[in-house]
Amino acid sequence: MSVVGSLREIDLDRDHVAAIARREVKTVTRNRGTLVLFVGFSLLLLGFTWAGGGHASGYVPTVVDLLTPVELLVPVLAFAIGYRVFVSDRERGELAVHATLPPSRSSIVLGTFLGRGVILALGVAAAALPALAFVVLSGDGTSPIYAAQRGADSPLLFARFVAVATLLGLAALAGALAVSAVARSAKSAVGLALGLWAVQTVGADVGSLAALQRGFLGVGSLPTAVALGPGGAYRGLVFATVLDAATVEATAAVAPAVGVLSLVGWTVFALAVAAYALR
Repeated sequence: MSVVGSLREIDLDRDHVAAIARREVKTVTRNRGTLVLFVGFSLLLLGFTWAGGGHASGYVPTVVDLLTPVELLVPVLAFAIGYRVFVSDRERGELAVHATLPPSRSSIVLGTFLGRGVILALGVAAAALPALAFVVLSGDGTSPIYAAQRGADSPLLFARFVAVATLLGLAALAGALAVSAVARSAKSAVGLALGLWAVQTVGADVGSLAALQRGFLGVGSLPTAVALGPGGAYRGLVFATVLDAATVEATAAVAPAVGVLSLVGWTVFALAVAAYALR
């Protein structure tokens, strides 16, 4: 590839990115399967909220009930939205056409991510509303405290939880786009998506524990090492920004910045892989 061609592949054009993002929003919203996914996700959240029993005690107990289900389900939702995007385009020959048109691969990947990311963020927020309403209706009638001060339960803390879940979903969506760019068939995309889901969910946990057992990692460094994975970063952020705000003593083992940087880093890295592999 020539130097000019290489530069073209990393060039970002704002108009192209915006146009591609708008196209992706329209594509996803016209797909009835997307609505089914979000409705199913919402019903699952409502079911876990009811089964956990924390809804009668407040917002933070509900977050505790939903912590693990959301960690597992949000990446699945993101993968479902993004794992076939470029595979389908390749099968229809659209990627070959894109190679002759002005939008660079980086513009295509970023526009696709932004468009589908908007739908994912709005969908996760909307899906959480029934669970939030259930908590409100299950309360004891006392006035909620709308200040995120230590020791206070608040719907704002539930909103923080949804925001952290969205960050996790965006990191998973970026991974799904990378999988879609690398895979050469829908079948291989499914396999790669399942593998990446396992890595993002428990990979850092298992790797950190293995390193600890073999003496490569100290006990004090374990929380930070776990937070380097998307799942660990998500849990750390929930503890730091939600659970700690409602308890007298801090429970988070790592600073929120570590979790944010980890999720952002995974997102950027996955998008870079997608842009490089898109052909």
